[in-house]
Amino acid sequence: MGDFFDKKREWSKYKDFILGYYLTPYISKLHKLNRPIIIIDCFAGRGEFRDGEPGSPLIIARAVKPWHDKGVPIRCLFIEDDPKNYEHLSTIMVDYRGFCETRLGSFDDQLDQIARLAQSNSLFLYIDPYTIRGLIFDRISAVYDQIHKARSSVEVLINFNAATFMRWALAALQRHQDIPVSTAEELVDQLEDASSGALELDILDSIAGGDYWKAIALRPDRSFTEKLQRFTRLYQEQMTKFFNYIVNYPIKEKYHHSVPKYYLIFATRHGDGLELINDAMCKARLQFLGKQFNQNMLFDLIPEREVANLSELRRTLLSISPSDGSISRKALRQKGLLKHFGRFEKKDFDAAIAALIESGELYSSTGKARINDGVLLSAIPFKPSG
Repeated sequence: MGDFFDKKREWSKYKDFILGYYLTPYISKLHKLNRPIIIIDCFAGRGEFRDGEPGSPLIIARAVKPWHDKGVPIRCLFIEDDPKNYEHLSTIMVDYRGFCETRLGSFDDQLDQIARLAQSNSLFLYIDPYTIRGLIFDRISAVYDQIHKARSSVEVLINFNAATFMRWALAALQRHQDIPVSTAEELVDQLEDASSGALELDILDSIAGGDYWKAIALRPDRSFTEKLQRFTRLYQEQMTKFFNYIVNYPIKEKYHHSVPKYYLIFATRHGDGLELINDAMCKARLQFLGKQFNQNMLFDLIPEREVANLSELRRTLLSISPSDGSISRKALRQKGLLKHFGRFEKKDFDAAIAALIESGELYSSTGKARINDGVLLSAIPFKPSG
């Protein structure tokens, strides 16, 4: 794996911030179901970087420990198939051995066991492979199917490296001229491309879960970034039979970059999970923007278009409110969240809805602007009861 673990790169810090921020409210909400919880890091690596920065196993273990110490039935499983990485991982996880297990082997080898665990545990799957070759869609969807049958609570967070896949796809289709040089400037990207060699088309099909990627890759009128967006959307569509909500968030190294390093895909059955991950994405985005534009600066230089605009949010909420009938505040908020994922926090949606009620553009069944999630909203006044 070359120098991948020598130094933690900025986009990895971005991703890990989201993971760490999400876990605390996730566990806080989920443990109330009185069902055992298991968090599985499917590509754990060595657990930490050589520059001392924590990897996902330490981030997860540190987030879980306070809850385990309180008696919450929660445990972690860390899977790693590289023996040297596994040896180091096992060493640094000793302090957490009361609730953490390390396992030598590939993610693919463990899929059957993970499917069985899903039948009796609430499950959070963190899928962050070093190479996208580790994501064979049919094998992973078999786990999704078991989870679906068991009616388990499950959340999945996937580091989806669409840019690497599309470079491989264009190379396999002999379209090397369509691969932007700037997308493989980093050493880790060069190592990944070099280690893969020329991939057969059927391997690309197995990763994507079909051959739909070919038409996307061959579109002459689409930019590389547009191809990534389309490919990621169609990949997500295949997950809709297993999950109610599937969203993605692009992670970039620099704000001005047009091509993301990867997309974080999040899937859940429950709207509460969607709202929790959205707030985590928002917090990470603000931190990212602060580092890019405000660090060591006298003035706030964050671009105006990145500042939360509640007027824009109010317009969206009005446009998706039913013209006849009603909708609860929670349902309206979650519909709006899917339109603006990672941009507005839950509190922003509630503030925008309250402003719409106060302005007379929406009506609440209680007649008040300060309402809870179950209160109904309508574009027309509610008839007085009785």
